[in-house]
Formats: sequence, structure tokens, C-alpha cells
Amino acid sequence: MDSHAFATPPKYPAVREVRGQVWVTGKDGKRLSLRGATTLREKATLETSLDGEVKVQLDEKRSFTVLGASELVIPVISWEGGEAPVLNLKSGHLHWRQSLKDKGAYNVAVRSDIFEFIAPAGDYVLSMDPDKAFAGVKMFEGSMEFSALNGEDSAKVQSGQQVGFQGVLEGGEIAYDILLQGRKIPRGRLTSVTAIDLKELSKASEAEKMRLKKQASEKERAAKARAENKRAGSICEKPAGRFNECSWTCLNNPKKEKKVCRVEMAGVSCVRHRCNANGEWAEETVLDAEKGGSACKAQVVVGPCDY
Repeated sequence: MDSHAFATPPKYPAVREVRGQVWVTGKDGKRLSLRGATTLREKATLETSLDGEVKVQLDEKRSFTVLGASELVIPVISWEGGEAPVLNLKSGHLHWRQSLKDKGAYNVAVRSDIFEFIAPAGDYVLSMDPDKAFAGVKMFEGSMEFSALNGEDSAKVQSGQQVGFQGVLEGGEIAYDILLQGRKIPRGRLTSVTAIDLKELSKASEAEKMRLKKQASEKERAAKARAENKRAGSICEKPAGRFNECSWTCLNNPKKEKKVCRVEMAGVSCVRHRCNANGEWAEETVLDAEKGGSACKAQVVVGPCDY
């Protein structure tokens, strides 16, 4: 019997958000279009279109986003705990997010053809362009020592700064010097540490604010939907209603802030629907001012029918 059969599968690494076109290739080698939230198992290659993005939660404390026109390989994902100790950025951009006060449960090595290091806490974007033999980091929050693979020279880069390594291409490939025991160092040099363009910093900050705002509104919407669905026996939706209940909706009401329905005003009407056996709001009836004025409110009302 499979020893994994009764084990609780790990929750991570979990795909949380997908925007634009994203593809995933798993251990079976099939390249599939990634549509939404899922848990990655055993190994995965993530690829994004020019406007595609995929956010992956590594654990409770750490997440990364594969930005547009990028390819990232996760060569090993532990079956028991869901640990992904290596991320290999083949090309493009990887946005790492981890609060400076949070420590991960295990170390994650981030690799490319030019660099390799343990990912520090912070908010930063790592880049790898194999066609130009260039790799770099933009640090929005936190600090790190950036260097080429096995390189002796490193640069300390801090919040609001960026640095890169410009390698050398030979025959279209990144050139290396081979050391003892087969260790290799990319040929090239570190660039100077410079300030990130303030516009870019502001843009990154705004994008994060928008993302958090969107996340909050989606949570609120989901909570409202759950609250509506809690009405026992509801078969109609938006609003939730039981079989044979009625709903009263005030249309074109300019006095919503007053929480009243002004059906005596021109163009304002109170409309009643009944929840039928098919779970549809049907039998639309426009009520006169007398009935509508007492039945309708600014918000939709659901309750026993008045006939």
C-alpha cells in the first residue's frame, strides 16, 4: 500500500493568484494553462506571458510572484511537508516578499545561471536575462549581499537601491571561468550600487496597495456571499431567498443615503419578485406608490409575500 495514502497532503507551496496567461509543467511533463488556486506537488515549472503573473505562497511567512515573461523552476517539492528549498530563475523576474521580522521554517536557495544565495527576508525583485548575460536585484525593503555565483566580490544593497552583474556572452552562451573541483564563476563584473528610480519605488508601492485593496474587497464580497447563503433553505441568490418568499427592490431611488424608497417621485418604482421552485426571482410586479412606499426600502428586502 502507498505509504502516502493516509498522510495529510501539505498546503504549500500554494498558487494564490493568477493574472494573464500562466503555464505550469509538473512531474508528468505536461504543460498546462494555470487557471487559479492550486497546490504544487513534487516539482513544477512556472512560465508567464508578457502580461502574466503568478503568486505562490511558500509557507505562512513567505511568498513570491513570478512576474511577466518569466520562467521559474522548482526542481524539488517535499512530499511530506511541502518544502521547496530551491528556486531556479531561468529568465525574467521574481518578486520575493517576506516581512523583515519573520523567519522561514527552512532556507530557500534562489539560483540562476549567474547567482546563487539563500533568500533573505525583505521585499525585492530578482532579475535574470540570459540573452544579455545580466542579473540583478532591486531592493524595496531589507538588505542583501549580492554577488555572482562563487564570486569573491559582493555588493551590499539596501532599501531603495539596486545592483547587478553584467556577464559575458560567448557564442550566445554565458561564459564562465572553471575553478578547482569544477566550480565555475561567471565572467564579468558587478555594476555600481545605485538608487532605484523614485517613480519605480512609488509604482511598486502603489501596485502593492492596489493588490491589498483588491484582496480585502474580494474577502468582503466572499464574506457577504457566505452570510447570504447561511439563510437556511435558500434556493434563490442575489439576494438569498427561500422558495415562495418575495423580494422588494427600489429602482432609480435618489434617496439611498436616507434608507427610504421615494416611490412617489417620478421614475422611482418598487418592484416585487417571487422565488420560484427553479431558484429564480420571477413574477416581476411593479407596485403602486401606496404599496411600494411601505414595502420597499433603499436596500433589497426579502420576506414572506404580501398576497
